[in-house]
Amino acid sequence: MSKDRNLRLVWLYFIYYWVIFGIGTYFGQYLPESWRPTASMVVFGILMISLFVRGFNRAGPVISHFYAILIGLVSYGLFESFIEDFGSGIFYRVIILGVLVFIFFGFIGYFWLDDVSHWGKYLFIALLIVIFASLMNFFINLPYLSLIITIAALVVYVCFTMYDFNRIKNKKYTPRVMGFHLFINLLMIIKRLLRLYRYVNSRR
Repeated sequence: MSKDRNLRLVWLYFIYYWVIFGIGTYFGQYLPESWRPTASMVVFGILMISLFVRGFNRAGPVISHFYAILIGLVSYGLFESFIEDFGSGIFYRVIILGVLVFIFFGFIGYFWLDDVSHWGKYLFIALLIVIFASLMNFFINLPYLSLIITIAALVVYVCFTMYDFNRIKNKKYTPRVMGFHLFINLLMIIKRLLRLYRYVNSRR
């Protein structure tokens, strides 16, 4: 495949996964609130299995669709509560900010950085630390630890964005998997910015 065709496919898959996510989010309004914790645990389970079980790929053709739908179902509650607390105007402003952050750091990764393939192992370790810190804080629920985790996760996904755009630059990707990765990066940036905004403004 030519470079231009590969790039077009990346962005087509990127949009495609957002459509799948949007469908999941729409049906999230019909998911009973008592079922949302279970759905969240399934999403978390898929993430953990994909990190530790060899041969289980979260970006695989079947799992990626299931994951995008599930994370949409789970995200509906966060979006709904945020809009109820701060209004739809603030909600969409935070989303726009997330998109701008994604574009800005993607630009840096593509145009300003050389080959940063070695970042992969460090980002994987950083992601594990964030995941286990989040799991620990689920049981002890320390407000300041929640803030630290939110900021750390935001930084990790910003770095993943630069890393993935750099992989595109250096042709070290497959279109579908990269489209899924970029979808996850942007989604997590947006969700962490929403959580950060909530944390800051709920304490004023």
